[in-house]
Amino acid sequence: MILLELIELTSGYGKTDILNNFSLTLNKEEILSIIGPNGAGKSTLLKTIFGLLIPKKGTIRFQEEEVTGLSPDKMVRKGMGYVPQTENVFPSLTVQENLEMGAFIKKEINQNKLDEIYALFPILIPKRKEKVGRLSGGMRQMVAMGRALMLDPKVLLLDEPTASLAPLLVGMIFEKIVEINKNGVALIIVEQNAKETLRISHRGCVMAMGRKIFEDKGLAILNNKEIGRLYLGG
Repeated sequence: MILLELIELTSGYGKTDILNNFSLTLNKEEILSIIGPNGAGKSTLLKTIFGLLIPKKGTIRFQEEEVTGLSPDKMVRKGMGYVPQTENVFPSLTVQENLEMGAFIKKEINQNKLDEIYALFPILIPKRKEKVGRLSGGMRQMVAMGRALMLDPKVLLLDEPTASLAPLLVGMIFEKIVEINKNGVALIIVEQNAKETLRISHRGCVMAMGRKIFEDKGLAILNNKEIGRLYLGG
């Protein structure tokens, strides 16, 4: 079942188009990885889906409803979460306060949901009263993901979730992504660590110069020698 559909999107900044006639679908409870060189338009794609950029052309459909041009807060209310690559936490607030900020549209904090987030990221439990700015990069990323999950999104957009993390934490983040997906959340992941991302993805999309170059099952892309030579470092 198609959860999210992008139809011939063109988007960018000012007069500069970054995405060009871009079409893609995301199925319910699917992990879809977006890979490609720097400047391919991957982050622009996520920003356009989430409403941070309004497409110049094209259509976005989410849960069978057209949502083209809706603001980010409305996209959140419709069931979409987004974790940007940088500035994705409130460093002066505690772990607990950051998570509670994720439920900003609710009148009351759902304690059961908080408990679920801590169960997903138990490493955060002893840190719940600590300011996030003092945590490691990996823990901050978990806080950011946890906050985005507080409103039970149907789809979660992740922009470079393992950027600048130590190898051990990279593996941990990917494990958590798989666990989030098993809980019924579909994900679109933009990630430079293409090989590891494709291993956990149901499907992958290769982007270059704002266009979709290739699309297939994650493992099929991983085993494609030509794609590997051009985009996966051999």
